[in-house]
Amino acid sequence: DLAVRFGCELHGDPDTVVDRVAPLQDAGPGALSFLANPQYRRHLPATRASAVVLDPATAAQCPVAALVTRNPYATYARVARLLYPTPAVAGGRHPSAVVESGAEIDPSAWIGANTYVASGVRVGRRASIGAGSVLLEGVQVGDDTLLVARVTLCERAVVGERCILQPGSVIGADGFGHASDRDGYVKVPQIGAVVIGNDVEVGSNSTIDRGAIGDTAIEDGVKIDHLAQAGHHVRVGAHTVIVTAVDDDGLTR
Repeated sequence: DLAVRFGCELHGDPDTVVDRVAPLQDAGPGALSFLANPQYRRHLPATRASAVVLDPATAAQCPVAALVTRNPYATYARVARLLYPTPAVAGGRHPSAVVESGAEIDPSAWIGANTYVASGVRVGRRASIGAGSVLLEGVQVGDDTLLVARVTLCERAVVGERCILQPGSVIGADGFGHASDRDGYVKVPQIGAVVIGNDVEVGSNSTIDRGAIGDTAIEDGVKIDHLAQAGHHVRVGAHTVIVTAVDDDGLTR
């Protein structure tokens, strides 16, 4: 079933059953694993996984059922999403949420505990606004977008469809604008906004500043890691990936 659904070549028993995912070195019966990075190839001969997703060059070395594809990591991601589906959003609002009059909330959207939604906010279908989030005046949130928790969307921020904003992200705060003068600095009004496209993910505690005059733009498909900042007037092109801090390979970025 998985081979047909995701266009893989199947090596091994087609009746093999998998119900979860696990790393090569830790997997047991019923688990599916994958091999995309050559440095983990040493774990393949001894794996106890029921099936492994890997590329054609490695298929002959696999001791168990194999799903062979030219992009094992992407195929693994699709299989994992199938095995671990995102829970459906149940429309409604928590009793502790504060929603001002004039906000337009689709009935299928969820407004979580201790969330504040200002007047003029628009929240689309099946969107989920997680606990402790703040949506200020004029904010727009598209269909199927998830604000996990404690997300702040400042005035006039626009977030597209199917986006994920991780905990603590701040969208649309003032950019760093200060004009120097003989007596110090004069704050420059930040009157622009932030416009985020569709299928964008913003990591925990990342910030995207609104523009001083024009808008800051994050185009479709952009993925931003945790602890990143996009300053005012930045335009991040479609499908850009921005990573920060220390990755799992131990390299600083």
